[in-house]
Amino acid sequence: MDELTRTELVVLAAMSEQARYGYELVDRIEELTSGHIRLRPGNLYRVIDRLLSHGLAAEVSPPAGVDERRRYFRATARGRRAAAAQLSMYSTVLHRVPALRDAHANG
Repeated sequence: MDELTRTELVVLAAMSEQARYGYELVDRIEELTSGHIRLRPGNLYRVIDRLLSHGLAAEVSPPAGVDERRRYFRATARGRRAAAAQLSMYSTVLHRVPALRDAHANG
């Protein structure tokens, strides 16, 4: 997987903080993107399956004391590195192009 889609990127970001199950991921992604990305469970699990197949995410055991029927996912070290590298590149471009930086600052 060379470049992450924006949805893959924010799913990995949400998984990087802690292990989460589907509904938690949907909520956190909406929060991280200020509502710009709202995923339905079917779409979320298709993204998760791609991330799992590329070794960027892993299914992990649920925390103690929670419903064990829920599937929890966490970004792998490789997934965190991929997300961080892509976000860093976007940040560099934003800061090197004054017109974009000014547009972002002025909303």
